[in-house]
This record gives sequence, structure tokens and C-alpha cells, in this order.
Amino acid sequence: MNIIKNNNNNNNNNNNNNNNNNYNNNSNNNSNNNKDDVYFHDYIADFIPLFVLSILLEFVINVFFKKKKNYHSLSDSLSSMGTGLSTVVLERIVPYTILSSIEFVGAVYIYKHYRFFDVSESSILAWIICLLAVDFVYYWFHRFAHEINFMWATHVTHHSSDKYNLTTALRQSIFQMYFSWVLFLPIGFFIPPGIYVFHKQFNTINQFWIHTQLIGKLAWPIEFIMNTPSHHRVHHGRNPKYLDKNYAGTLIIWDRLFGTFQEEDTENEDQRVFYGLVHQFESNDPTWSQIHHWFEIYEKQKQYSSIKEKLQSIFYGPGWKKGDTNRMGDLSTIPIPNEKDEQLRIKPSLSPSLNIYLFIHYFLASFLALSLRSLFEDKIGSANVTCSFIFVYMGLTSFGAIFDRKWYAMILEHFRLWSFILYTLYLESMNPIISQHFQIISLLRYIYFISSIFLILKKLSPLSILSNYLKSSKKLLNNKLD
Repeated sequence: MNIIKNNNNNNNNNNNNNNNNNYNNNSNNNSNNNKDDVYFHDYIADFIPLFVLSILLEFVINVFFKKKKNYHSLSDSLSSMGTGLSTVVLERIVPYTILSSIEFVGAVYIYKHYRFFDVSESSILAWIICLLAVDFVYYWFHRFAHEINFMWATHVTHHSSDKYNLTTALRQSIFQMYFSWVLFLPIGFFIPPGIYVFHKQFNTINQFWIHTQLIGKLAWPIEFIMNTPSHHRVHHGRNPKYLDKNYAGTLIIWDRLFGTFQEEDTENEDQRVFYGLVHQFESNDPTWSQIHHWFEIYEKQKQYSSIKEKLQSIFYGPGWKKGDTNRMGDLSTIPIPNEKDEQLRIKPSLSPSLNIYLFIHYFLASFLALSLRSLFEDKIGSANVTCSFIFVYMGLTSFGAIFDRKWYAMILEHFRLWSFILYTLYLESMNPIISQHFQIISLLRYIYFISSIFLILKKLSPLSILSNYLKSSKKLLNNKLD
């Protein structure tokens, strides 16, 4: 059985109709399509243009009208969007059905083979029950992801930004779905695939708009029932009073019922929300942002000798340490954030020219990834698209290294630019049709060449950087020997 994304409405309607005979175990089909395949519309992909427009609109309003420039930083925003883009890239590099289907395939399989009864996909009651069921399960997964250390490792990426704006919503973990899908399995006993897949995507899409400081508290009935930007700001806070609160996806009623609700204090300035992790995450590397907490768990394991303590460090909260009586750790030891602490977290900005350079090249990398994924695979071949996605991920890694001022950043960036230039020239020499139909590749190649010259003129050539690095390493070694 395959779970197949399909954004073509005609194909989607033909392959995923409301007839429950599609889900019978013993159905026979002599057509070319596998009867066990389930096609679904990728609504999240449909919303990407709206996400991008909303991010731009929020930025313009915050910076130019509300004068809240501290709500945004280029490095943070591009890192957040890059982390989101990396999930798209890795979906391509990793075998498709392994990565993109796992959050659906279990519940769909159960409905096909073990459902309690047939349910019509046109049933309004089934749609309402599914909305509640998906959101209820999401609440408990989200809570576990904060209160169990190894599950926190699959979710911490989302909380690693010190800023809170719509780009934060895109800062997602690639590992989360590998753990969350198990909790959604029981839904398959009574909800048909079409309804479940829709609501699973709706639950994700709905959480985009709540990642903003632009929207204040809403009317009382909405705040009481729904998860809102105010409630979710609390969830992203690192203030001790806000930690591990407001796990809701769509409905805040679950937090009210299970004792994890905390209202945002907007009246006292000393209680305003400070965002990010208790211990600041200081890297813009898309790979390290995904795996860093696994290394922290490993380092924590080495501190303990007994099996019991090692297990506690895995299954208790991320703040737990030896001697703590509370499985979530001793909250009284967590520092209360203040404005001075906030200023210390702000990293020095790059030069304006480099910021413009990174913005342009991030846009080009994003355009390349999304357009190749949607439009050109049939024309240039699956292998070339996969190679292009590897190139895009190299770009995200290079941009992060530049923001982090790594010594090797510009060496990697020059390698990225020239690998694109040489690889596309090779492709065109092997297949002249590419140059005839994809003039944009020639334009990109020209831009990349100019970019390389620009970096050299800024004295950021690989040879000068490597030479300076070797000199500084030699000086450091001599200091140690003295």
C-alpha cells in the first residue's frame, strides 16, 4: 500500500472518491492503478504561496509601520525558512514513501484492514469527530514531546529561535513524524483515510497563523476555545512560568481540561514573554539544528553510571538531572529572562552587502527547490532533480556557516557556486535540449559566476581564507608551545 501525494484535482477525484468499497480488503482491480494505493491532495503545498505572502506582509507591518525591528533578524528568519525548506529537500533525498507517508500510512492501513465499521467520507459527524480526535492526539503527542527527553529531541528544533514571527512556524524537525504517527493509529479504527489525511494537514496548516506577535488577544469566546497567537506565544516562552504550557494545536480546551493552560500576561512588563530555549541555541546550521539535542542526551548519559539514571535521563523531562525530585527538573534553578539577557542573545550582524547576497541566494535556492519539485522533474529527469536538491541543501548549510562566521564558510560557498556552474555546463554538453528549453539555467550560471567574483573582491576567496586560517592556527599553536 502506498500513500501518494497528488495535487491534480482530476486525478485526486478519480482515485480517492467517497465509495468505501475502495477500502475493502478483498477488492479486485485489473486496472493499472494499485487498488491499495491511497491518493490524497497535498493542501500544505497549496498553502506555501500564502505562507510566503503572509511572512512578507508581517515583516513590512512590523518593521515599517510598528517599528518593531527586533521582532525579526535576517539570520533567524532565513534559518527558520531554511529549516522548513530542508524538510522538503530531505523528503526528496530520502526515499519518498519512507519520509512523506509515514504519518499517514499506519492509520490508513488500519482502516483498510481492521476498521470497526464503514464510515462515509461525506458524513458530517465523522468530519467533526476526526477534527476533535486529531487535535486531541496532537495535544498528547505535543505534551510528550516536551516532557520526555528523547521526544524533545524530535521537537526542540521548532523552539530553537529567539524570535517569534511567522517564519518560526516553518522551523520544523524532520524527526518528529517518525515518533508522532504511532499515537494517531487508533484513529484508523473508525475514520476513513480521506477525512483523516485532510484533518491531519489542516491541524498543521492552522498552526501557521498563531506564530506572530502582530495579533493581540482576540475576543473572549475565541480565546477560551481556540488556540490563538496569545496562547501560543506563551508556549514558546522561556520564562519559568510559561515553560511546558499551552500544548494545543487547534483547540485550547485540552490545556484547560488537563491543567497545562497558562494565560499570557500582557499587563506587567516584567512578565512579558521571552522566546527561545532556556539555554540559547547559537547555530544557523540546518543539520545541527536537527540533531544537536541527540548529542546533548549522549553527553548527559556519560555523566551517570547506573542504568536507572541513564533511563531517567532519557524518559524524564529535558531539564531533569540527578537529585531532582520532579521528573521535569527543578524549575527554581531556571534563570528569569530580562532585557539585558535578551540583548546578550543578539548576534552581531553581517555587512549589508553580505546580507543582501544571502537573501538573494536563499531566494534562488528556494525557487530552485520548489520549482524543480513541482514543474520540471518530467523534463530533466528524477536523478538530476535529486542532485539539485542535494545542491540546495549544500546551499542551506553554506548560508548557515556564513551567518555563524565559520572559517570554512566561504570555501564551502565558492565550492557551491562553482559546482553549479560546472555541473550545468556538463549537463548541457550531454543534452543540448536542456539549454534550449531552460534558459533560466544560463541566467543562474551567470549570477553564480558574478557572485563568486563579488566574494573574491571582498577578499573572501578560498585561498585567502585558508591562508588566514592556517596563519591563525600556527599562531595559536605557537602560543600553546610558549
